[in-house]
Amino acid sequence: MRIRELKLIRYGKFTDRSLSLPFADRDIHLIVGPNEAGKSTVRTAIGDWLFGIPMRTPLAFLHPMSELRIGGVIEKQGSRGNEEDRLAFDRAKGNKNTLRSPEDVPLPEGVLHAWLGGLQQPTFNRMYALDHTTLVEGSAGILSASDDVGRMLFQSATGIEHLGTIIRGIYR
Repeated sequence: MRIRELKLIRYGKFTDRSLSLPFADRDIHLIVGPNEAGKSTVRTAIGDWLFGIPMRTPLAFLHPMSELRIGGVIEKQGSRGNEEDRLAFDRAKGNKNTLRSPEDVPLPEGVLHAWLGGLQQPTFNRMYALDHTTLVEGSAGILSASDDVGRMLFQSATGIEHLGTIIRGIYR
């Protein structure tokens, strides 16, 4: 799965802003900007869009809680632009029926679960929504070799099978 478009409809400091992430054979999308430009808000929005906006979000300072909304389009990896390879949906703030079609029709959560392939929010945050603090803490744990489980998970997720051997070689 890949994100094709992210819409910050009413979220944080954004109103009706859209971020297009077009497909190319070899691509990576970087979001850069000065402090307070909204980079962290976009990172948080992706998680909230996929898994739900938390009950007490700090991102309701411009728009009321009941009006928060994020939308966008995801597509299957390797999609050739077929409509059945895409899912457009919005996420509204609420206690139930928060997954919506762009036309505001409630969608069952199972629709999105199939696209996420079992990915849960804690794993998403750990692997794809890293912030500076998390990176510093994780790298310190890996370098000190104090967190064997964390190191094994990192090795597994990144395909680096011999991280421990490399780390030991650095400190010899």
